[in-house]
Amino acid sequence: MRTRPAFLCWIAFLALGSSAQPTPSAELASLLKTGSELSQRADYQHAIPLLKRAVELAPQDLLANFWLGITLLESGHPSDAVAPLRVAANATPVNEAAEGYLGDVEMELKDFALAADAFQSAVARSPDSEQVLVWWTGFSLERYRGLAFSLRESSKGRAALLQVAAQDSRTPLSTKESLLKQAVTLNPELDGIWGELGVAQAQLGKESEAEASLKTAQQRQPDTSSTLQLESLLDAFQGNWPEVEKKCLTLGQRSPAELTKFLATWPSKLLPGPEMKGVIAQCLRERREHCFPASNSPDQTNALASVPRADLLFEEERWEQLVAMPAPPADNSKEWFWRGLAFAKLDDCTSAIPALERGLKAGAEVAAAWLTACYESDAVHTADKLKADGKEGSVHQIRGDILLSIRLDPVRAVQEYTESLKLKPKDPVLLEKLAETYFSLGDMSKAKQSAQEALEQNPHRRQLLRLLVRIAMSERDYTAALALLDRLAQAQPDDMWTHVQQATAYAQTGQAEQAVQRLNSALEAGYPDEKGSLHALLAGQLRKLGRDQEARDAADKAVKLADSFQQQNQNKSDDAP
Repeated sequence: MRTRPAFLCWIAFLALGSSAQPTPSAELASLLKTGSELSQRADYQHAIPLLKRAVELAPQDLLANFWLGITLLESGHPSDAVAPLRVAANATPVNEAAEGYLGDVEMELKDFALAADAFQSAVARSPDSEQVLVWWTGFSLERYRGLAFSLRESSKGRAALLQVAAQDSRTPLSTKESLLKQAVTLNPELDGIWGELGVAQAQLGKESEAEASLKTAQQRQPDTSSTLQLESLLDAFQGNWPEVEKKCLTLGQRSPAELTKFLATWPSKLLPGPEMKGVIAQCLRERREHCFPASNSPDQTNALASVPRADLLFEEERWEQLVAMPAPPADNSKEWFWRGLAFAKLDDCTSAIPALERGLKAGAEVAAAWLTACYESDAVHTADKLKADGKEGSVHQIRGDILLSIRLDPVRAVQEYTESLKLKPKDPVLLEKLAETYFSLGDMSKAKQSAQEALEQNPHRRQLLRLLVRIAMSERDYTAALALLDRLAQAQPDDMWTHVQQATAYAQTGQAEQAVQRLNSALEAGYPDEKGSLHALLAGQLRKLGRDQEARDAADKAVKLADSFQQQNQNKSDDAP
């Protein structure tokens, strides 16, 4: 669960930032003072009209738009929060808080491309801000977690993850071959997979296995760069250096970066003798970092003047030319995928992330796998930067996030969060993360203690109240759960999660009428019930009230939903090898 920075931690910053704005009128100042105070007390119902009036009086006022935006967000209206937060985020001086909350809004709306844009904009405008860097990393790791879990549910997704992991330059060669073998078993149709497997085998000196992979690559994927790379390696095994020269130059004409990476991994036992002439032969002997001569580089100016087709550039893996093209229209998912993959192949994750997010629908598993790699890379890079800046508390926090989201190691994550708290005592964000992690480990006592300490710092934090509800429900303390749920309902009366939890607690305490009322409101609002468990609960409560026909209807619906869910799971199992 994404842990948003504590609501109150930005108030001092905003007070300082407001000094650069024109002095507000008496009416505007009064509206802002009262509205912000109500918002901090989670009295959103009364705060929103006042803050809307403030924005009407001063449409470009930073504070008015900021307070309205976060109040709408916290009250469960993220779509309405976008416009005011965008005004605040674009204001001068830089408003780090508004940029971060704008990213959170876009994330809640599942527009991850715009969320990435917002966070990256914040980093670009405030590159040395510890809070902005931590906020961006939190988004990156939360996004990583969602994408990775989704990919692991299908054979194609797992194959794409394995292929991308194998392309990491830090992956040992033997591990690379193993990953590619697993990937080719899961999805033999992955672009370039057979050539990549053969290249790894050739680099390990497994000539016969590489030749077998080449046959398949030439049959299935004859035009990919990886097939061209494999052909050049096997030509070198046979001493056919003129062909090696020709094929490597062709590869360099497609993408100088791809050629550079390929030659950097050329086996040291497979170098040409001094009698072999040519640019590539000389470069390999001298083990130069950059081998492709400038005179042979593709003429980007002429290529762009002739308006190259993006699909052809993508097919030929001409990454540099592809990223030099103008950005495609916002709704062209396919071209955004091509553009994003090109940036990723050129090791430019900053540009790749928003492009791949826009191209996720078209790029499917491949786009998602590259996104996970880029989000992980950015998180590690940010941790390194903060460590260099001496921000050890945030470094431990990010390490904990990485352990939790990527390494799936909550025990070690607890250790990192605990170390971070020593440097940032009583930090509500850390306490909340620690509480969530203890909850995942089943340690309800420590989870409750950490959550209550965090709540002392931020008494209206919705996610903390939700966590305490989950803890109370797990301990069957329904009285405590209902008291917490009442607080949530007062702040956000239309939140259906709260209604469902109330229904469950009412059912457990013998209050069938209230349980039915809350369940009906949630189900009518479209609250998901994939397994049919809520309809089954509704059926039981209706029977207690003597409403037998309604109970039978709910029970029938529960059975249908359960059967459908079971069938979907069976289909997923059949899809796995």
